[in-house]
Amino acid sequence: MQTDGGRMNMIKKEPVISGEVQRSQNRIASITLHVLFPLLILTCGIVVTLYLLNTSPKAKPGKRVPSTVLVEVEQVSPGPQHTLLSAMGEIIPAREVEIKPRVNGEISEINNEFFPGGYFAAGETMLAIDRTDYELVIRQLESDVANAKSDMVLEMGNQRIAEKEYELLGESVSDEEKNLILRIPQLEKLQAALVSKQSSLDQARLNLDRTVIKAPFNGVIASRMVDTGAKVTESTVLANIVGTDAFWLRLTLPIEQLRWLKIPGSSEEEGSTVQIFTQENTSPSFFRTGQVIRLMSALEEQGRMAQLLVKIDDPLCRRAENRDKPRLLLGSYVRAEIEGINIESGIRVERSNVHNGNTVWLMDDNGMLDIREVGITFRGRDHVIISRGIQDGERLVTSALSSPIAGIPLRLKEGNDGSWQEQPVGKAEEKADDKRSDKRAS
Repeated sequence: MQTDGGRMNMIKKEPVISGEVQRSQNRIASITLHVLFPLLILTCGIVVTLYLLNTSPKAKPGKRVPSTVLVEVEQVSPGPQHTLLSAMGEIIPAREVEIKPRVNGEISEINNEFFPGGYFAAGETMLAIDRTDYELVIRQLESDVANAKSDMVLEMGNQRIAEKEYELLGESVSDEEKNLILRIPQLEKLQAALVSKQSSLDQARLNLDRTVIKAPFNGVIASRMVDTGAKVTESTVLANIVGTDAFWLRLTLPIEQLRWLKIPGSSEEEGSTVQIFTQENTSPSFFRTGQVIRLMSALEEQGRMAQLLVKIDDPLCRRAENRDKPRLLLGSYVRAEIEGINIESGIRVERSNVHNGNTVWLMDDNGMLDIREVGITFRGRDHVIISRGIQDGERLVTSALSSPIAGIPLRLKEGNDGSWQEQPVGKAEEKADDKRSDKRAS
């Protein structure tokens, strides 16, 4: 019984031992699959990579070919140059007056053009004051003059009678007594009274003429203050009128530029010619022409700049020959170009080709960049005139360079038909380009 029981116990323990073995084997297989196998693959990859790195072909360094900069140039040549100064200014009236009556009265009629913007020729009637009172005064004074003349005639008759009586008397008297006998004082008194009456009549007639108010010159009404029926006196402002024959342009420019201008000292001298461009018209051929007439005595208050007066004829284009030209209105802010004194010899260069105030870029005979300081005689708005530092025939670089360094090689582009084309590149540069192309292809 015991033997059978012991066998039964041994039989029951055998399955437990075989299960543990099986789990241990599974654990070993899992470690091999997840750890050892990836390590083996990584090791193989490292070995292959090291082999490829050690056996790869080596790149041989080639000789570096210096790169050139493609530029445009223009050949400079000295010669006579004219100066052109730019300035800004405001259109102001050359003639402007307040119209006031010279007699009192009521406005009886006005011209149809008597309103702001209305044009009047010199001597044209603008408005009229009621004439009735002045006509009555004239009639009264004409009667007074007639009476004075009649008194004169009577006194002259009395004087002839006194003269005959004096001759009949035949006595010798003093000059003073003789004048009294011949009634000379009475005659002089009546003559003075006649002159006074006649002067009053002339003044009344002048006042009657002054009831008609006329334009003092060719002008345009800037503003009016009265209308029909208004009572006016000699201090009443009727209107403001601005002359249309000419306007002035008041220009401001730096004081140092005055030496380039022709500024007349009298009305017989001619000043510099000025071209005036309005802000709304940018066409270079659409401008008005004026003449410098005076240098104002005071500087401009804000910028402390010199002020010039320029005369512009027919600014509002009233004449037929100016109908297609731009009108210059009062208060307009305009740009002007003033023709200055000519320079006998110099080189004209665009301002964009001058760097750091007085430096230019040149291409020397070896095709290298030459950065050179020059002497500038005149500076305009768009150009400068160089007097020294550049020789005849040298090539001025007109292209923009991002990093200008003296001595860098340059390459030209040019075209005879006005378009720019690249010149053939040298053999060394062609070989360098071929090598670079081969490297990109490999």
